[in-house]
This record gives sequence, structure tokens and C-alpha cells, in this order.
Amino acid sequence: MSKTEKKDTKSLIMDLAENAIIEGGFNAFSFRELAAQIGIKSASVHYHFPTKGDLTVSVLRRYKDNFASELPCVETSHASANQLLNGFIDGFKTKIVDNHNMSICTMLTTDVRQLPDEVREELADFYRIKLNWLGSVFMLETGMDEKQAQIKACQMLASLHGASILVQATGDVEKYEDAVGYLRQ
Repeated sequence: MSKTEKKDTKSLIMDLAENAIIEGGFNAFSFRELAAQIGIKSASVHYHFPTKGDLTVSVLRRYKDNFASELPCVETSHASANQLLNGFIDGFKTKIVDNHNMSICTMLTTDVRQLPDEVREELADFYRIKLNWLGSVFMLETGMDEKQAQIKACQMLASLHGASILVQATGDVEKYEDAVGYLRQ
């Protein structure tokens, strides 16, 4: 197998695992199931990812890195704080709600007690990235101190995740804006 084929297989394994996590959490897939979907032996999955924790960390890290790369730099952006916050709210809706998904963070958080330590650490790091970015926007907007900005960031992130759960539970997409509209300015 060439290096390109290995990379493609590795990416495909990660894609399938990511979809499974979004659909059903950490326990929603096995290496045997992933291998069957691709048409390879489960040993080939283990070749790329020795453990389920290794695979989940890789999936989460890739997701987190892609997410972080899409966040505008608060310090150099020409957008106002309100535009940045509204963009974050809209982006969450587009990525999660409009796709009828739960966020990968929400799904992994539901399984947090079962997660290997390295997955819990990567998950916490992903939340920190979101909270730190939101906090920096709040500090830019109002000049509030870091503690107050982090509190606002926590409230906003909790509202967004809660709103996505509400939409999933009710099947009513309009509940998203009902739940988070107060965050818009």
C-alpha cells in the first residue's frame, strides 16, 4: 500500500469515526465496524490507531484544529465584537443545528466518564479554545475584565449547546433562535 493510500485510509477511518461519534457518542463505533465499512481488516484500523482513545483523540484534534482555524483573529479582525459574536452563533447553527446533528463536544461530553484520559484532555482543550475566543471577544466589546468575560463566554456556550439539544428534542429549528436570540446585539 502506498503512502497516499495509507493517508486516504487513515482519513477515511477518521471520517467514519467522527460521523459515528456525532451520531451516537464514543460507544457508537468499533474498529471492526469501521473496518467493515471501508472493506479492510480491523488490524488495519489498529495499524493507524492502536486504541479507540487514539482514534478519538485524532478525530477530535482534527475537528478542533479545523474549528480554530476558522475563527477570526479577534485582535486583527475588522469586524465588530457584535459581528464576531453573531458569526459564532450563526456558525454554530449552520454546523450543528442545520445539519440535524449534535456537536461532537456534546456527544463526547455525554460519555465523559467512559472516556480515556487523553480524550477527556483533548475535549477540555477544545472547550477552552471556544471559551477563550469568546472571552476575548467579550473583552473587546465592553472592556470587561477577563473573569467577567469568561463568565459571559460560559453562558453563551452553554446557551448554544442547550439550544441545539432543544432543537433535537423538539424537531423545531426555530427553537434555536428562541433560545439564543438574547445573545444577539
